[in-house]
Amino acid sequence: AITHRLTEARRGFKLIALSLPFQTSAVLCSGGCVLLATSALLAIVTIFLPSGQCEKRVCTLAGYMQTTAVFIMASGLLVYPFGLNTSIVRKYCGDSSIYHAAECQIGWGYMLGIVGVMLAVFLPFFSKYAPKESLSPTPIPALL
Repeated sequence: AITHRLTEARRGFKLIALSLPFQTSAVLCSGGCVLLATSALLAIVTIFLPSGQCEKRVCTLAGYMQTTAVFIMASGLLVYPFGLNTSIVRKYCGDSSIYHAAECQIGWGYMLGIVGVMLAVFLPFFSKYAPKESLSPTPIPALL
């Protein structure tokens, strides 16, 4: 894996400066995660709010925050492969380029990040369209 080879390269050095694409990807993905966590806390706060306009505003805000976080994290994941075209990665992985890791492998973290963003794409729509409580009776007794 790329991280394993870079870890081997760090043994003789105190710090290897990561390239700009890797730094940008880390900042974007971290910022998206912080925004997503804040959105989750807002969603939890709505449990304690009385039903009405205030609850609707907080839910809408949480949904917009989730949508923004998804776009920020997706852009961070799109920037990450540009780091494969840097000199330090080529030194340890061979003839690598964008979207081609040569002798290295992209690890599971990147793949799970993609899956997480894909799953989070549809969740903001639930905050807008899913009601907290139902005004109509449940259809289950009608079926019995």
